[in-house]
Amino acid sequence: MNPMLASVGAVAASLLYWTIAADAAGRRRMTIGTLPPLLPALVAATAFAATSADLPVTAVAASAGAAVAGVVDARTGSIFDPLTGAMLIAAAALALIEGSLINGLYGAAAVGGGLFLLHALSSGHGLGLGDVKLGTALGMALGVSSGLTAIALAFVFGGTYGTWLLATKRARLGSSIRFGPFIAAGTFAALLAPPGFRP
Repeated sequence: MNPMLASVGAVAASLLYWTIAADAAGRRRMTIGTLPPLLPALVAATAFAATSADLPVTAVAASAGAAVAGVVDARTGSIFDPLTGAMLIAAAALALIEGSLINGLYGAAAVGGGLFLLHALSSGHGLGLGDVKLGTALGMALGVSSGLTAIALAFVFGGTYGTWLLATKRARLGSSIRFGPFIAAGTFAALLAPPGFRP
């Protein structure tokens, strides 16, 4: 795909995902505020770089959903089902078109299954179901290896942030942090990593 076309498509996807998230928030009598101006620019730049590096369209599309989910989680503490559902449907449709549906299904099962196991083992205190559903959608979009890499990086980023909070006494042991922003960061890191560092 042409990098410029990918950038425009990714921006359009981020606007659509934001609209879906805003509607879902409104139904819960919550608000997500306005779209951060830098979000479309970040998504466009990521799509351009990823497409130039010959990454699949499904991976490019994942950046838009991950960015929106990360911001929404940071602002509300929730990742809404309509958002992750739309991401999963879009990823499956693009994977079908690209011929990577099987890898996407394996990715969704591996990432979503792994996160659900952590959710279950922590009785829902370590990870919320919104994180599990977001991971499932991203696994479908990124495939097995890139999806697991993105989640592994999310834990590295989240763990680093948590350690900093503890070290600076901004949090105590047992405090919770919103994981959606770190899943988004892991996704972007996995997409933008130099070719030699990609799985």
